[in-house]
Amino acid sequence: MNLLDMRTVVFSYTISNFIAMIVMIILWIQNRKRFAGMGYWAADFILQFMALALLSLRGFILNFLSMTGSNAMVITGTILIYIGFERFTGKRGPQLQNYVLLALFIISHLFFVFRYDRLIARNIIFSLALLIICFQCSWLLLLRVPKKMRSKTKGVGYVFLAFCVISIARILIDAAVPSDNDFFHSNIYDTFILVTYQMLYIILTFSLILMVNQRLFAELEKDIEVRKQAETALRLSEEKFSKAFQSSPDAILLSRMNDGHFIEVNEGFYHLTGYTREETIGGSSFVLGLWANPEDRGKIIADLQGNSHVRNVPFDVRIKTGKIINCLYSGEIIKLGDELCVLSVVRDVSELKQKEKIVQLRLILWEFAVSHSVNELMQKALDEIENLTSSLIGFYHVVDEKEKALTLQAWSTRTKAVFCKAEGEGMHYPIEDAGVWVDCIHQRKPVIHNDYASLPNKKGMPEGHAKLIRELVVPTMRDGKIVSILGVGNKSSDYNEKDVELVSYIADIVWTIVSQKRADEQIHLLNSKLEHLAMTDELTELANRRAFFIQGNEEIKRTRRYHSHLTLIMLDIDNFKQINDTYGHDAGDIVLQCITQTIKESTREVDIAARLGGEEFGIILPNTKASDAVKLAERLRIAIETKNCTIKNQSMKLTASFGVAAFSKEMPDLDALLWDADTAMYKAKKQGRNKVVFLG
Repeated sequence: MNLLDMRTVVFSYTISNFIAMIVMIILWIQNRKRFAGMGYWAADFILQFMALALLSLRGFILNFLSMTGSNAMVITGTILIYIGFERFTGKRGPQLQNYVLLALFIISHLFFVFRYDRLIARNIIFSLALLIICFQCSWLLLLRVPKKMRSKTKGVGYVFLAFCVISIARILIDAAVPSDNDFFHSNIYDTFILVTYQMLYIILTFSLILMVNQRLFAELEKDIEVRKQAETALRLSEEKFSKAFQSSPDAILLSRMNDGHFIEVNEGFYHLTGYTREETIGGSSFVLGLWANPEDRGKIIADLQGNSHVRNVPFDVRIKTGKIINCLYSGEIIKLGDELCVLSVVRDVSELKQKEKIVQLRLILWEFAVSHSVNELMQKALDEIENLTSSLIGFYHVVDEKEKALTLQAWSTRTKAVFCKAEGEGMHYPIEDAGVWVDCIHQRKPVIHNDYASLPNKKGMPEGHAKLIRELVVPTMRDGKIVSILGVGNKSSDYNEKDVELVSYIADIVWTIVSQKRADEQIHLLNSKLEHLAMTDELTELANRRAFFIQGNEEIKRTRRYHSHLTLIMLDIDNFKQINDTYGHDAGDIVLQCITQTIKESTREVDIAARLGGEEFGIILPNTKASDAVKLAERLRIAIETKNCTIKNQSMKLTASFGVAAFSKEMPDLDALLWDADTAMYKAKKQGRNKVVFLG
């Protein structure tokens, strides 16, 4: 007997969900601008309430709405709260699987409503769908979020883990305990589970409130800490402002808040931008055009107005020459008298950024070299150097000083695609025929041609070659010799010593990697050759006995695994000792090579043919029945018998005796199969030679 009336439980569940819905809507309204995803939470709570309301009206409204409609709303709402959690934690992922799950759930639920009305089946389907989504929520909140955030999300994650446990329990109970097909006359277990869902839902509401409050508290602590640091810094700056202001290597500006006009700037600002005091005071950053990206100015001003300070915001500055440099901006709103002002600090980090890029480039090139060719590596390096130096073309040559020759190894991707259509990649030509860019070889140091058109000794460009405006070419030295040349060109401004230092450093890295790559390829080639020699008979170029046993045992393993056929042919040249004694060992070698050629012409690529020693040969035939192996052996016997081998201008007839054996599962290894084939071969010898014997 069910001590709890299901309709009463559903009604109380609906009331509690209504209260939770109101609480969640209020929580969303209060924090919607601060945290993403909370609107999805509110939508879930609304759908959960609507679902329970429809469930309460079962018997008064259409069964379709009460059954499928309410359950679909619950699953849809749970998917929405999962999406909300992803946005709240910043760990977004694909949702296709959940949309497919929802569609399958609705289709299967409709089947067990209209086609085959079964409450237990609907309960199991509902619990399974809820389990899958709740597990995703728990996995996200307990494991996927960053470790720093888990202390705030784990409470909600455990609640969803509890939902998973209850859903599993409901599936097991519904599968094991019979129940009335009327939902409002369900057994005590289903009623108890629904009550448990209700309690978990109330706990979930409080857990969500707690999670939001924890994030609010953490951000408040962070804001308080930043404000304390700012206040401390401000007090110190009031004492030492004048000295620090003028002596700082960073650019420091004091400007009015209302119109942005400069009140005071330090020497660091003049060094950074190139503007004079007369050009600066009374002007503004906007008037001077310091913002390379004007939208950066809007963002920083908005942050200042909203928070009264900003720290280390990256932005690009356009200095007086037009060059753009990477900087970090920090600002603070201060009050001078009755006027609000902004104290700004601008730090040039372009050199630091470039060093970071060089370090990253070294790692990128080493990783790139693992799976790419030497020429692809050179092209990749040129692409990266172009970006670092703001160049438009790049080329790489290998130098042979001894031969006084050059080899064009690579152009950058942009050079090949846009600027240079001339042929020549891989072309060898004398150094003396090259243009002025090989001055770096003659002078044995980097050269800069910032006015290429005015150079007196130019030799002209081949058809389709990129037009040069300016260029920087650096040689790479090893053991006192120039081994390569790396060049870039057509930078928008003049090349300088910093560019020389940068390109020389990267060129040295490239040659180091290229040399290592070439050495690795040579070692790999030598190892391959050694491995081939270790597994090959020198005279016949067939597999040797060692290779025969290694490959043969692998074939036996494969035969056992797939229950396929495996056969072995052994053959021995008849009267081979007599040939050696009569004509000499050189003649014997010719005979062995002649037999080898016949074997190669008669066998497949998958067959394993080997010289086992002396005049004995073995042929392993994978996936071959005994009858087919006997036919092959007979064809080989006839081919050898009819083949003419010329020895010392004399045609010689040869014959061979064959033994054939088939592998059986009782055989322990290749030795057993070889024994049977060898036994069969010696029977052929005893029967008069030039025969095929099968040992079955």
